[in-house]
Amino acid sequence: MPEASEKSGVWLAGTRELLLPATVLLCFVIYYVLELPGWVVAVIALPMVVVYALAPSWAARSVATFDRDLVRLLATGRRAVLPGRYARALGMRLFAPPAVSSERRAVVAAEVGRPREARAYYRVALLEHGKRAPLRVLLGYAHACYSLGEDVEAIASYRELLTHAAALPGVRRNLAHALVRRGEALREALSLIDADAALDAGVDRGLERDLLRAVAHAKLGERERACELAQRTTGAEGDAATALRLELQRALDGSSSARPT
Repeated sequence: MPEASEKSGVWLAGTRELLLPATVLLCFVIYYVLELPGWVVAVIALPMVVVYALAPSWAARSVATFDRDLVRLLATGRRAVLPGRYARALGMRLFAPPAVSSERRAVVAAEVGRPREARAYYRVALLEHGKRAPLRVLLGYAHACYSLGEDVEAIASYRELLTHAAALPGVRRNLAHALVRRGEALREALSLIDADAALDAGVDRGLERDLLRAVAHAKLGERERACELAQRTTGAEGDAATALRLELQRALDGSSSARPT
């Protein structure tokens, strides 16, 4: 998990923060170097000052509009248009705090299947928010790390989440999977899987949990129990189930040398 600053809400230098010094420098060059009349300086400087004054309200409206469109597009399954919608949110991109714009960019990247980009921008948002980062940002960062197989970072982030919000869906399951992938704390991982089952009783999730349990037992050297669980999951379908079956096969192949954790 990125190390949080003691200071909350620290902004990286944004476009608005650069407007005033840029305006002063430009006016200096125009008046003293190019020796143009003062009215020219005023004509050039005035729009920049107006933009500086209006930037916060423009940014706030842009963020609010983007958030509404984000919810609508996700609800209608139109994820493919999210990058274009983000690109059009000029007020947010130029003048919103980096923590805000980075979080939205991370959400877009995660929704269109770009976890590496999502992780990078969630990290910026976490560092900008400092120790007061919203749980949704830490959750997004943890999920991105998990998707990339960066299990050490994912485990630390999921553990931090559980100290603040024990009932978040999927956190225990993903934490268990990250632990199983690393082959550590396997008994704890099995307990986490059981706890996740209490929060999500769906049939498909149940089959995936049994596959994950099978992988854990295989890595514990409990081959018979792993095979028993695997036989119960013949109806599991999808990419997640396929990936878990591959993990199970690798674990079974190496079960003779595995040691309980």
